[in-house]
Amino acid sequence: METLKRKRRTKKDIEESINEAAIQLIEEKGFQGITVTAIMQKAKIEPIVFYNRYSDLNSFMDKFVKKYDYWFSDIAKNIKNIEDIKKQYISILSNLFDSLQENDMMQQLLRWELSDDNDITRRTAGLREFYTLPLVEKYKKIFENSSVEIDTVSSLIIGGIYYLILHCKMAKFAGIDISSEEGKQKIHKAINFLGDLFFSKISLASEVITIAKNMKEKGICSTMIAECTGLNMDVIEKL
Repeated sequence: METLKRKRRTKKDIEESINEAAIQLIEEKGFQGITVTAIMQKAKIEPIVFYNRYSDLNSFMDKFVKKYDYWFSDIAKNIKNIEDIKKQYISILSNLFDSLQENDMMQQLLRWELSDDNDITRRTAGLREFYTLPLVEKYKKIFENSSVEIDTVSSLIIGGIYYLILHCKMAKFAGIDISSEEGKQKIHKAINFLGDLFFSKISLASEVITIAKNMKEKGICSTMIAECTGLNMDVIEKL
């Protein structure tokens, strides 16, 4: 019987095989389990095939993880059609929770960043920070005259979301099983509550600013206005 010739793989086929091999290894062992040898064995390629494309494992990983660097900023882009700023904020946090829960690769990347300090993990974490800074600055501007430090409280919420999702396969947290529909709804309800709470402070701040303006127009000294309203002197001087 004539031996069937093995089908020759194209460059695209080989690249897909290498990426699929990396994904399988990450799913099995996490990013720490990836080695060039393991990739070659999974992808069924010779060393020369890999090294014709990448100088070493780091050069492959740097290219591989780039597709996940923009994960957070992609979530932020989805709010462009939402005009209400409070709904925008709540939508970002809710979408962050849902998206991360469904994105096992991103979860693995976060675990890798937490456990391994190297050039690639620093770059992915740094880029995520870089692409979200404009959004942070936008909300800081909105809350500048309120008592809410929106960047600080948001970092606590986002860090909490990260931890809840990375922790959920180990055990419940505070009795909440976020893998259940009931648990997911509790998180969404809490996000909505916090959004309402934060933005209510803006309305209050606006009322206080109006009172301070009226006091200033009546000739009341800035020190007295600060004592009565709790506003900073810098804010009062700008009125």
